[in-house]
Amino acid sequence: MSPIMSIVIIAIVIIALGFSWFNGKTNSSPGVFSENDFPLIPNDKGIVIEGPEYSEVKAACTDFCRMYNKNEYSIIIKLVGIDQKTSLLLFPYEIDFTNYCYLVNYLEYPINQHYQAMVTGWLTAKKIDQWIHINSVNKKIMVYNVKELNRGDVVYYTSMDQKGYIIDFQKNSNAEEMESPIKRYISCEKDVKDLNNLTGELIA
Repeated sequence: MSPIMSIVIIAIVIIALGFSWFNGKTNSSPGVFSENDFPLIPNDKGIVIEGPEYSEVKAACTDFCRMYNKNEYSIIIKLVGIDQKTSLLLFPYEIDFTNYCYLVNYLEYPINQHYQAMVTGWLTAKKIDQWIHINSVNKKIMVYNVKELNRGDVVYYTSMDQKGYIIDFQKNSNAEEMESPIKRYISCEKDVKDLNNLTGELIA
């Protein structure tokens, strides 16, 4: 084999290895989940889903996590069964507000499940939260869907001072204040911070 041919073959091998390494990087998975790899972050975010059985909610949460945790574990859910038709989602490792809103919406309109549910979330809005209206910062809010309006690409929220807002996923901008809230703000029946010590199942 001539020296030139040897060089060409070596170059081809190097290029092939380079492509293989690059593809491995771009298609990397987050690896095996271990709760010991993540610090607990105190927060008051919670979502209550009423209607479906625990197994159906678990399946919907699992599907959602598979879609959003392709490269890293950005969403880790602690699922707690309250009773046969009520489940509570907590986020002991935090969840950003955008993913939280997507999850509230998805749980009511899941792709692979065919249940009827009422989904409501509670949290304290922060200045760093994308999509939050400036007038809602540092206030407790209640996040929800409104099936009757036939809009599956939005969520609504009402602040503790009874101001209503809409978040349109397509616009990807801050919430817009409404003339009046669709639902009045009511407090979660139980303090989410106290519930963080409940035994639940981690889904990631």
